Amino acid sequence: MILERFCGEFRWLSSVVLRTDLVPGEAVIRIESASAAVTLRLVGIVHIRAELFDPEFALVDEVVVRELPRWGPWPAEARHLLDHHNNRCALHWLTVVGPNEVEVLAEDLSIDWTSNVLADKEVDRIGSLDASWREGRAEGPER
Repeated sequence: MILERFCGEFRWLSSVVLRTDLVPGEAVIRIESASAAVTLRLVGIVHIRAELFDPEFALVDEVVVRELPRWGPWPAEARHLLDHHNNRCALHWLTVVGPNEVEVLAEDLSIDWTSNVLADKEVDRIGSLDASWREGRAEGPER
């Protein structure tokens, strides 16, 4: 599954939190664009690889989530993960591709979308209030 809402937009990796001190281990990854943000929570970490070279340059080229079946063949590009297969359940394989790369294999995945449209409308509203205030049309405390 490719996160379709991000197609055609600049995306950036805003945070990666790895909690290997929890049982089961957990990874929370937040990716944002101008119009939306997604939080990916992976629980029951089986494998993780994070190559975070430059936190200032966090653009994301591609975000892919695949379900790897409990039984049956895995795709050829997942062969390097076969030794992590536990035969207990299907596994979720997340790859974030860009200058900074993240790969997580976990038992459970939840996806939480939030829209940045409301934030954009709030910025526009504040900007118009500021313009009204400067022109003396807005009510408020005396200047």
